[in-house]
Amino acid sequence: MIKVLHLLPMNKLSGAERMGLLICKHMSEVESYVITGGADLAAVFEKEGIQTNHLNFSMRQLPQVIKQLNRFIREKQIDIIHAHDNIASLSAYLTKKRYGLKVKIVSHIHNCYPWLEGNGVYKRIDQFIRPKYDFNIACGQIVYDYYYQHAPYFNLKKTCILSNAIDVSNLGITPQNQVNEIREIFNIPSDQKIIGYIGRLSEQKGMIPFIKALKNYKDQFENCKFLIVGSGEQEDETKQLVKEFELEELFIFTGFQSNIYPFYQLIDIFFLPSLYEGLPMVLLEAMAFRKAVVSMNVGSINEIIKDDITGKLVKPKAYSEFIKCLYNIKEDETILQKYGNNARMLIEGNNDIKAYVKKIISIYDKVINL
Repeated sequence: MIKVLHLLPMNKLSGAERMGLLICKHMSEVESYVITGGADLAAVFEKEGIQTNHLNFSMRQLPQVIKQLNRFIREKQIDIIHAHDNIASLSAYLTKKRYGLKVKIVSHIHNCYPWLEGNGVYKRIDQFIRPKYDFNIACGQIVYDYYYQHAPYFNLKKTCILSNAIDVSNLGITPQNQVNEIREIFNIPSDQKIIGYIGRLSEQKGMIPFIKALKNYKDQFENCKFLIVGSGEQEDETKQLVKEFELEELFIFTGFQSNIYPFYQLIDIFFLPSLYEGLPMVLLEAMAFRKAVVSMNVGSINEIIKDDITGKLVKPKAYSEFIKCLYNIKEDETILQKYGNNARMLIEGNNDIKAYVKKIISIYDKVINL
């Protein structure tokens, strides 16, 4: 049986981490191990019976990280490192190089990184190391195309496109009484439209420019609440901006939530104002919950959001247009139902985890025989 080590350098269950968790849970043909960036995320995997350790993946700790990775890889006789995103991939390569390991490296690209458009230090590191990975997985066609356009060193023969997936049959529908408890805890009204966001509050996610634009349309959303589920480095700045623009009556902040599924059931419209993306797991989940979606047209999102069919797409950084789209659809129940039902059908047909896992296994088989 092939032994695979997943490297997930973060310490919260975000998109790449949820994808890693699904792979491990549904891949009985492979012996899976995980090393995360902290104890909190490790506990999530351990709860599912997955053998998990955690390390501090900061650049300052890199020598210690590769030393401990080497020890783990040798002890468990790992065949493949499935490295999720760049810090994980870099750590895997440096470990292999430093200790002369025969382990194979699969680098999973989960984002359209803006630094690829320049020639800074991240780009130069990627240019040196990317060709040395045994295989690359791009999480969508647009992510693949973006890398190909901005990175001439990108080896297409060692790369495949594998769009993210979810376990549609096991979404975790929360009993209504528990949903009502959450509604009461966070004072979420039942007689207003709930426009929801679930995810990190970071620069990538575009919440700051969204709020700056929203201040000019405050009166048009008096019968709504913006439900923000998540935390991150811009959480304090986001809350301060809401206060500064006197938008406090419109916003509800829940902070980080380990179980996000009940919140989908409270949302009427899911919005994603990101500056850049790969193919966000939260978008797949919102669509599987039959939620109408308004999203920026970034990354590989247009592979699943078909404009005016499964949701509404807005050109990047056009925040006024984005807010107008929210306003135009929020009272149209026919449109909301149409987007939601079409979205569910698309996800069931194209993005279910069972087919995804079969493709991952074929990649592992290919890589192990290189």
